[in-house]
Amino acid sequence: MKKGKIALIGFRATGKSLVGKILAMKTHWPLVDMDKELIASLGQDIDSYVRTYGWESFREAESKLLHALAERERLVVSTGGGVIERTVNREKLKEQFFVVWLRASPETIHARLLQDPETGANRPPLTHLPMENEIEEVLRRRAPLYEEIADLILDTDDASPEELVSRIILSAASS
Repeated sequence: MKKGKIALIGFRATGKSLVGKILAMKTHWPLVDMDKELIASLGQDIDSYVRTYGWESFREAESKLLHALAERERLVVSTGGGVIERTVNREKLKEQFFVVWLRASPETIHARLLQDPETGANRPPLTHLPMENEIEEVLRRRAPLYEEIADLILDTDDASPEELVSRIILSAASS
């Protein structure tokens, strides 16, 4: 693999954290879950931080973390869903990482978010829309950005995490 690190991108609840854990175990590379790293470094959950300091401040902290991670080698990174909103982040991901877009349908994302106990504290609303409408609206805006930098696109609706990891390892090895 030319780039020596793998970044998992995609909307909330598409499997980035779970696939990242399994991928890190299979590759024997460390996993960095960017949202968890940010929660630890910011000293509060994402919802509280965003309510206090705003999305722009959060995105700045996210960018700094991504750029620090880009300096490391042999690493699996599970990104936050909105990391691709900044051009500088997309450029850094594309040039420094083998980028895997984990994609799911709006219906699958909605069902997963409703089942996930972390949704409230670590996944604050991105708009003032109801959840179903927010998912569709944000996906419409972000999908072209995910696609622009993805080296591999995998649909996670009906695939097991283990199957996804196998496909990532095969594709990354031949890149």
